[in-house]
Amino acid sequence: MTNTLSLDTSAYETGILTKSGVPPRYLAHSFANFTVSDKTSKAYEVATEWAGLQNPKDKGFALVGAPGVGKTHLAVAAMRQVARLWGLERMSEQTVEIYRDPKTMVEQNMRFINVPIFMDRLRESFKLSESRAQDLWDFALERASVVVLDDFGKEKITDWVTERLYVLIESRYQNLKSTIVTSNRTLDELDDLGYGAAVSRLQETGRVVRIEALDQRPRIGSGVK
Repeated sequence: MTNTLSLDTSAYETGILTKSGVPPRYLAHSFANFTVSDKTSKAYEVATEWAGLQNPKDKGFALVGAPGVGKTHLAVAAMRQVARLWGLERMSEQTVEIYRDPKTMVEQNMRFINVPIFMDRLRESFKLSESRAQDLWDFALERASVVVLDDFGKEKITDWVTERLYVLIESRYQNLKSTIVTSNRTLDELDDLGYGAAVSRLQETGRVVRIEALDQRPRIGSGVK
């Protein structure tokens, strides 16, 4: 019997993250290279707990805090861990010659979306009749099994934007789909921006953690260990 724990799925994981829309800068993010401290341990616990679920259906989590505290790192690390589990399952099936139609693979249903960038592209797509952003919108609305909404609340706030994002979260909520959110805003700030109903649904389906840490990007950029 093949020991699936010995299988190297790193290339497979990176491929899945790339297909899911994770930007190149974030592709190496994992739990293994995340620095856990007293201020980030709760967020790390929530992310790893979610990533360990056999089926993340109707479960998600949200991480809020200042820029550079590791929110996106943990969200992508959770996606990577899920991709790893799928990879192990797929490789195990291949070793016993079980065929699985690639079109039915659940990993094709995971998607990373930077909210400000996406909302800009979606707005422009309606003006230009360009379908890619609209296709992604339709896909994220109810078909994607896991969607990460990164930098939620950082987008330019308009009635159209708040309504569209509410529709996205509500549709996923109704269809028992997993949604992960990162935000620089506090819950009160998101409520003031008009996202109260959306935040309520996120709180029902997952844990919300505020990371009270300092921005780590200047330290990383300076090369300080």
